[in-house]
Amino acid sequence: MKYKVGYIVFLFLLSVTASYAQMQFSFNGLGRAIVTSNKMGGPTLNNDTTSRSKGVSGYTLFDLQPNILINNNVKVNAILRLRNPFGSFYGANTAFSFRQFQVMGRIGKIVDYEIGDIYLGGMTKYSLYKPFETDHQYEADIFSARRSVAEYENFVKGNMWRLQGVQGKSLFGFNKGIKSLGVNLFAVRTNSTNNTTVPDRIMAGGRVAIVQSEYLSLGVNYVGLLDMKLNTDAVTYSNNVLTADAKFTVDRENILLQINGEFGGSSFKNVQAINAHKDSTKQYSDYVGELGAQVVAKPVKLKLFGSYRYVGAQFSSPAAQTARLNIDQNNQISQNPNPHPIQSPSLFGQLNNNTSVRNITLNDRLTDESLYNRSVSPILYNYLPQYGNITPYGDATPNRQGMTFGVASDTSAKVIKGELRADLFSEIIGEGVVDKRKYTSFKGGLFFNFGKLLKTDRRLSVNFGARQENTTRGGAAPVNFKSLLIDLGGSFEVLKKLDLLVGVKFLNASGNEYLSIRDQFNLLSYFPAYKLNLNETIYSFGFRVRFGDRSYFTTNYNVSNYKDTQAINYNYNINQLFFNYTLIF
Repeated sequence: MKYKVGYIVFLFLLSVTASYAQMQFSFNGLGRAIVTSNKMGGPTLNNDTTSRSKGVSGYTLFDLQPNILINNNVKVNAILRLRNPFGSFYGANTAFSFRQFQVMGRIGKIVDYEIGDIYLGGMTKYSLYKPFETDHQYEADIFSARRSVAEYENFVKGNMWRLQGVQGKSLFGFNKGIKSLGVNLFAVRTNSTNNTTVPDRIMAGGRVAIVQSEYLSLGVNYVGLLDMKLNTDAVTYSNNVLTADAKFTVDRENILLQINGEFGGSSFKNVQAINAHKDSTKQYSDYVGELGAQVVAKPVKLKLFGSYRYVGAQFSSPAAQTARLNIDQNNQISQNPNPHPIQSPSLFGQLNNNTSVRNITLNDRLTDESLYNRSVSPILYNYLPQYGNITPYGDATPNRQGMTFGVASDTSAKVIKGELRADLFSEIIGEGVVDKRKYTSFKGGLFFNFGKLLKTDRRLSVNFGARQENTTRGGAAPVNFKSLLIDLGGSFEVLKKLDLLVGVKFLNASGNEYLSIRDQFNLLSYFPAYKLNLNETIYSFGFRVRFGDRSYFTTNYNVSNYKDTQAINYNYNINQLFFNYTLIF
């Protein structure tokens, strides 16, 4: 009841204030209703009589964002959420919450600022960057639409981090010497706690960008994480990343040439107090460098690209290395002799008569809202090799060196968009042994908009994507691990604003690997053996009715199959009927 009263008072004050001060007052937001009918079957459940294997779930939510433009220099907005789980009647179990609060404006026509819940981005892949997952390139509309629900619930917006703090931006123009100078500074809180022995952790930094001319641009990036010291600190942590980047561009009528590079380093220090006379201190530093080039042939809309990358084994950049998905939130893989994720999926999380946790699958990574990570972590998350073994933490994945090269269509291509890319990497130092892993990856995709080719306004398109990874290592602890991911799909507007959607995902992974488990100092400490002979498939088909550019209703049926012959009782399927009505205004 108190939340309802709070909402009413908040809206009343907003409306009265806006009316009294003659401010500009507007609303936007999102409404969504989701219902799923789920059923699980297969050999894994043959002797399972108590684990849940079917059910209907869903929710209805409404996000209302009132916006107040006080004047040209101050704007305030908030997102008020009402959420009601499926099966609740007469408003029972309805949750009222503030999803966002933000103040933004301008100081002296020079500085644009934001306070509250803000998005941080606009920096580089090695300083501040939220890496993409590695398993959804060129995926079908039916899968990307489903993924977008989980991303919205977790504030995913491109490669930006959403955190709470303050941010300021300025851009200065010049007549001589340089064209412009841009400055972006921020400070956010990443370790919110009321525990008197755990200090608040602040992440602060920024970027200075100089555009010297149409040919040359330069940048300097800094991101630091620091614990606010307390007298009762159990841990004092600091991490600093400093890089510089440059881009040289020649843009002519028929050709575009770009040469770019980034170089820098990181320093890590962590002090853990043991008693009044003794502590445990770890500190280390390392560096990173990348040099690349691309050439775009404008008449044929093709781009050739290549780069060399070196990311030190102890290069630590939490704001660029924290994965989007956390499959092991309790960090317990190291305690499992046959490692599988300990984090329980939201759907059918228990197996074997509720005695074991169901392993997280490709389908869970696509649909499960609870697997997403919202905070910057000083410790690299555990990961599973079948879903991306070469760069699980994006381009900033430590202990990697090697080359990337490929060919892609120019982004201005409207009918066909495609890419073919090869990654040839190796470890810089061996993990647990002297021998080093070697990595090879070939991936690419094709998006064909034959509606444009046929010169029709109807949406008619097909897509294909594939990624093959090989990991090998010789010596005393040999590694031979392979994975193949294939994506197929299509979107066909059979009637006006009525789309037929189809999609298939296939994953095969087999061989042996050693997982890399890290301690509280982000150092490798344990290497459990990992064997797999896995086949995963997801078949999906359905319809989408579009009521406008941003509102739609979809219904689709998914069949997800999981079979791992290396593990006991991991052979099952999940069938799901999914309904989604989304209204964005």
